[in-house]
Amino acid sequence: MPSSFVSRPQVPRPRGAPFTLLWVGRMQPRKALPLALEVLAETKDLNARLLIAGEGEMRGGWENYAKRLNLGDKVEFLGQIPWNEMCRLYQSADALLFTSLRDSFGTQVLEAMGHSLPILTLDHQGVGTFVPSAAGIKVPVTSPRQTLAGLADGIRRLALFPKERRKMGQAALAYAQTQTWERRAERMSNLYAEVHAHSSSS
Repeated sequence: MPSSFVSRPQVPRPRGAPFTLLWVGRMQPRKALPLALEVLAETKDLNARLLIAGEGEMRGGWENYAKRLNLGDKVEFLGQIPWNEMCRLYQSADALLFTSLRDSFGTQVLEAMGHSLPILTLDHQGVGTFVPSAAGIKVPVTSPRQTLAGLADGIRRLALFPKERRKMGQAALAYAQTQTWERRAERMSNLYAEVHAHSSSS
């Protein structure tokens, strides 16, 4: 991850502003955006909204699904956001919701962590492995109903306990700072030096 994506300040929230979740990704079946919409429908009592950044063949159908769930202005489909504008979008959010069912790694997850956003995700596959427990909420994948309830509980926890949310965001940023290209190159260089020193002494 570029170091320019790390340590970006959060935009101050106006008093009474809604808790803002961000979803970023291609609109493909395996990304499971309908799960995010269903979770939002389960938490309609909260002053919360979901921003959706991305394009894909499923967009029209998923927009219709949001209407059938009566989400109204609680959800906004933003379309494809240019890469150089993503920093501002991350800064406008309070947390990232990642619902992908089949991904070994999510670049948007690391980018969000670089902006001090806690991650609400499934404890599943790659993201479930690399996101530190202190940096967000990882929901076990059990039955559809239990998983939906777990994600809804996660939204409530993040929305209603801002101090805990900020603490998770700090842990997310700390992890992201170890994952920049510069830090990875430094680790590889140190590893190479250790291997070279060991081979020279043997």
